[in-house]
Amino acid sequence: MKKNIILLVVILITISLLGLIGIQLYWIRNAVAVKEAHFERGVSEAVTEAVYKYNKILLAQQILYQDKHNKQLRDFLENIDMLPQEELINENINKFLDSISNEQWEKIFIEDYKNSIDTGIFLNDFSLQNRQGYLQTPEAKEKLAQGFLERGRILNDLLEDLFSEDFFYSTQLNKSVLDSLITIELGNQGISAAYEFGVYCPLSNKLTVEKTGNYTADLLEEGYIFSLYPGTIFRDPEYLLVFFPGQKHYILAQMNIMLLISTVLIIVIISSFAYTIISLIKQKKLSLMKNDFINNMTHELKTPISTISLACQALSDRDVQKSEKLYQNYINIIDEENLRLEMMTEKVLQTALLDKGKLRLNKASIDIHSILNEAISKIGLQVERANGVIKTNFKAGRSIVRVDKFHMTNVFFNLLDNANKYTEEVPEILVTTENNQEGVFVSVKDNGIGISKANQHKVFENLYRISTGNVHNVKGFGLGLAYVKNIVELHNGEVSLKSEIKKGTTFTVFVPFNT
Repeated sequence: MKKNIILLVVILITISLLGLIGIQLYWIRNAVAVKEAHFERGVSEAVTEAVYKYNKILLAQQILYQDKHNKQLRDFLENIDMLPQEELINENINKFLDSISNEQWEKIFIEDYKNSIDTGIFLNDFSLQNRQGYLQTPEAKEKLAQGFLERGRILNDLLEDLFSEDFFYSTQLNKSVLDSLITIELGNQGISAAYEFGVYCPLSNKLTVEKTGNYTADLLEEGYIFSLYPGTIFRDPEYLLVFFPGQKHYILAQMNIMLLISTVLIIVIISSFAYTIISLIKQKKLSLMKNDFINNMTHELKTPISTISLACQALSDRDVQKSEKLYQNYINIIDEENLRLEMMTEKVLQTALLDKGKLRLNKASIDIHSILNEAISKIGLQVERANGVIKTNFKAGRSIVRVDKFHMTNVFFNLLDNANKYTEEVPEILVTTENNQEGVFVSVKDNGIGISKANQHKVFENLYRISTGNVHNVKGFGLGLAYVKNIVELHNGEVSLKSEIKKGTTFTVFVPFNT
């Protein structure tokens, strides 16, 4: 797939993804707004109903209180009606007054109204003095007569009290009753969120009552406002403020299923998009690597085939004088190039088996030093041709490991081959071994061109070769280090590298004793 097409596909998918996410977020926002409106409507209906019922309770209390008050009034009037009217104007009014006991005086002039009429004050004082002497005075008789004449006015005052706003709301606000009513009505609306309430007085400009006192500022700034005594015209208004500390969290919790589904869908869309883009990039990368591999393989195979072909032609040419030494040289060339072809073919086949997971190892207990010596002998001739040298420093005291000899030999051969190929100067290769309690460490150090940090984590990938532009002065398929990593991991080992540009590279292979 061309680069421009991939870019176009990425742009289209990105636009589509952003559009879908935008639409999803838009619907979520609308759903949240609807939930908020529903919540506010439910709160309004619940608190309005709670206020209504609270006022009904206050009215019931008023009626009960007024009924008790009326009973006391009836007792008062009955006692007055029982008095002979003619005695009130008789000169012997003192006898009448003597006939009234202290209990009758207290019953007549009840506590609630003793301050409403002047005679109340007089009789209260009178009960503490010598009644017989004092009531003979004209002043006492006049005041007593005025007291009886106040009978009609008292009745009028009591009727006014029945409809008096001040009397009705003189009962102290019951916080617990109001709290219970609000809780019940919110429950009837399906609202279980925690709330705070308070009663605000405009005259004092403060909250006179609060549920807990922990949200004073929030109540004043964000609380829902309701008239505590709706329809009141005879007294200063008070307002009930209700605030929900966790309102947003509560609303979102009511939508948890929808939000969860939306979140999962968005994650699936983003993941699918990312997977698609990564797949496209990988496919593009694999396509380039495949083409590079085919070109390298063709070039690699062409060289030994051409060499073998030339050697065969020379041997079959009758015009060329042949000697035993010449025959032997040509045979050696053919044998070396044939071995080279065999190794390249085997490497490709083994890589294919590794990719399919079908490679089987034939493990046996063997000295890892003997494997290293065999790999060194195979690569030794090529290093000598470059005037290089391979040094060894086998310090591992315990070197017997259980491995597949063939594949482990190829592992170390590939490492030595890379150390030889990627050295611009005379190759100097050092092979060392060390022990720990779990296995053997084998290090292959060279003085080559080194590997940049950006490429160090990529060199173990299949078909990956460090880019050198259009110059391909180092032969290879990009399979060697990938093969090394796979074989070592099949032995439950690890492979790592340390490298700096122009300072060489060190590959370290760890092989456990029990694999």
